[in-house]
This record gives sequence, C-alpha cells and structure tokens, in this order.
Amino acid sequence: MEHYCIYCGRRGSPENPVVNGVCLECRRRRGELVTVVRRRLEAEVCRICYAVKIGGQWIDSDGLADAAALVARHWYGKAVRPGPGVERLELLGIEYVTKPSWRTVVRYRLRGSYGGRVFEEHADIEVYLRPSKCPRCIMYDSREFEAVVQVRRIDRGRVENALTKIFMSDPRAARDLIDVVEAGGGIDLYFYSHGAARRTARGLVKKIRGLVMRETYEEAGMRSGRQRARLYIVVKPR
Repeated sequence: MEHYCIYCGRRGSPENPVVNGVCLECRRRRGELVTVVRRRLEAEVCRICYAVKIGGQWIDSDGLADAAALVARHWYGKAVRPGPGVERLELLGIEYVTKPSWRTVVRYRLRGSYGGRVFEEHADIEVYLRPSKCPRCIMYDSREFEAVVQVRRIDRGRVENALTKIFMSDPRAARDLIDVVEAGGGIDLYFYSHGAARRTARGLVKKIRGLVMRETYEEAGMRSGRQRARLYIVVKPR
C-alpha cells in the first residue's frame, strides 16, 4: 500500500518514508523529529574547584565547559525525546553553540530512525550554572577534615616519593588532601574524605615494603542530623 504525505503530497520512498501521514523531509522541515522537553537545565557549580552538583552528588569537572557538558549529558534523557514516528533516538555528542560560561548554549547531536531511514538531527538547550561552594571547599576553608593518615617511622624521602606517585595516579585523592602537618616521628595527612585517605594509605603500604596500616574511628559531632565519625589510619613499619 502506498503512503502519501499530507503536507507535500509526495509518495513515500525508502529515502523519504511516510509515517503516520507525514514524510521524513516534512518532519525535518517542521522541526518535529526531536521534541525538546526542557530547554533550560540548571545546576550548582563550585566557584573555586568547578565541581558540579548532579543528582544530589558533587562531581569533579575541569571547568565551566566540562561542567556544562556533564549537566547536559546527565539530563539528556529528560531534555529531549523522539518526535512522532521516530525510533531509537541516540546521542552522538555534545557541542558548544556559545562560548562556555555560567550560561552556555549546548547542542545535542542526535541520530534516529524514521520509517527505517536513519537520520541525524540536533537540538539546542541552555545550561545555567549557579555559582556555589562545594562541601570539600567549605571544609578546606574551615580546615575541617574527615580523615587523617598518620605516617610514622618511615624515611621521609621514600614517603614523599611514594606520595608523588600515588597522587599522580589518583588526582581525586590529591584534591581531597587538605593539609600536611609534621608530627612526632612522621607526618599527618588530613583528608576531606574517608575514601581518599584509605586509597592513600593503601598506596603507601603497596609501594613501600614492610608497612602495615591500622584504622580507628573517633566521634566528631553531628552533621545534618547524623553522627560524624573521623577516620584515623596509622601507617608504620611492621
């Protein structure tokens, strides 16, 4: 059975299929291949380290451009949807229409299928980044900490060499390091997170033979209605 487009009258073909009475070219011309549900996306971005808050979590970014792309990619499924008759709409990539800033227009490059014919299309949305301050930077400014790695009775040069390698391979641990303080017989490394402290301590044990690590906790008051527990990790020779 032959199908004709109700707008242009053309007969459907493999190159220009007709679905629900409308051909591919008319859908494209009318801007109906992609439905933009949300033309504006918003997120908080730390004005100090550019971490971006997505889905209730702070995620590291390399700057405003990276933050805008992370927000656009995360909300892609709710920002755009297939238009009438379109199947398998997928994201090919993200481009910047305007220079990345606190307000950036980004472009979704999309691929879909209409009546068996594969097409490519795009959709533009605005990403608004609200300057804020992430918990890590707040804690850093206040010199608060969540964990301490106490390195004891180990040659300082070997420790510094091992830490350099650890932080080069684990930038997030390096970013979570708040301070380094000399202590009796060694150094104390203060961290924003338990995870960064544990990874650093395990790295030291792995890179310097003959070491052991021991964990203890200390109550540190309440935060947001929950009991805080500071982690202390001692790293020393067997």
